[in-house]
Amino acid sequence: MIHRRFSFILAPLLIAALLLIGCGEQGASPSSAQADTTADTRADTTAAPNTITLSDAQLQEVSVETTTVTERPVTTTLELPARVRPGADQQAYVTTLVSGRVERLRVSPGDRVRQGAVMADVAAPDLSGMVAGLRQARDELDRQRRLDERGVAVEKNLRAAERQWQAARQRLRSIGVRPGRIQRVATGQEDLSTLPLEAPLTGVVLDRMTVLGAPVAQGEKLYHIADLQPIRVVARVFEQSLDQVQEGQSVTITASRAPRTYEGIIDRVTPQVEEESRAASARVVLDNTEGLLRPGMYATVRVRRAGAPQPALPADVLLTDASGTYVLVQEGPRTFRRAHVGADASADGTVAVPSLSPGTEVVTKGAYQIVSALNQRG
Repeated sequence: MIHRRFSFILAPLLIAALLLIGCGEQGASPSSAQADTTADTRADTTAAPNTITLSDAQLQEVSVETTTVTERPVTTTLELPARVRPGADQQAYVTTLVSGRVERLRVSPGDRVRQGAVMADVAAPDLSGMVAGLRQARDELDRQRRLDERGVAVEKNLRAAERQWQAARQRLRSIGVRPGRIQRVATGQEDLSTLPLEAPLTGVVLDRMTVLGAPVAQGEKLYHIADLQPIRVVARVFEQSLDQVQEGQSVTITASRAPRTYEGIIDRVTPQVEEESRAASARVVLDNTEGLLRPGMYATVRVRRAGAPQPALPADVLLTDASGTYVLVQEGPRTFRRAHVGADASADGTVAVPSLSPGTEVVTKGAYQIVSALNQRG
């Protein structure tokens, strides 16, 4: 009797339990399907900090394109600070070789002068005495020669007159008077009340260091002139870069105010490193027919150097942030990784990326959208 009563009570309980289990399974199915759908439309949030897996929808929206890391010779560019300078044999100072006063200034900075042109006149107290001595020596020499022609000259007097004439001429030569002018002054064809200062070479007046009426001392500079065609660009090569710079290398030059770039060849590297700057000098000689390169201009000399083949990428695929330069590597159909490469993002052409293996796929299009998603996830 008791057994029958227990069976009668247990049967309804078993039926209720089975109904509850069935309802639970039916309720779980929609929830599971919804989770799967969400996974297909949402980026993976469980990846490493620099890695992201996009959903199919995100990948279609980004339209990713990639390029492949390949081994190739990489041309590196070394930038050297430089200045524009005329050659030492293409510039000169106009100096006075007597003390006196500036009587006349004939040219100004920027003027072109030809060799031998008179640039200034200096009134010198000693000049009149030199001219008088020159003419007196000339007259005495002429007199002794006439006596010699008549056969009544004394040999030692003739030789003494010749020595005095040569000495008088040499005094004027020593202060810069040309032989032709000395001859005309001696014969009275030309006066020499002031000392003319002539241009020692053809060029452009760079600077004037005096004013009209100023007193000047012997050896004082009045003008600085230079021939600017051709012109030199002198670069500083610091000792840590000396092994990268050699004579005969091709370079590209830009100057601070010149409107175009110049191509040249390094024609000399000085053998000595200066103690203070710890740099040697590299010289490039350039055609300056247009006159655009002027002494004192700052310039940059870029030395191009081809290296051994190594993993490389176009420089324009590089990205930067506070942590440095990086690229986005595609590691799977929907997975991307931020990889720091330590290359120069401002470089042109091709850059070396030795930390990446040849064949690595790197994002070229869609990188910014992927980076944005990666940063937002963090």
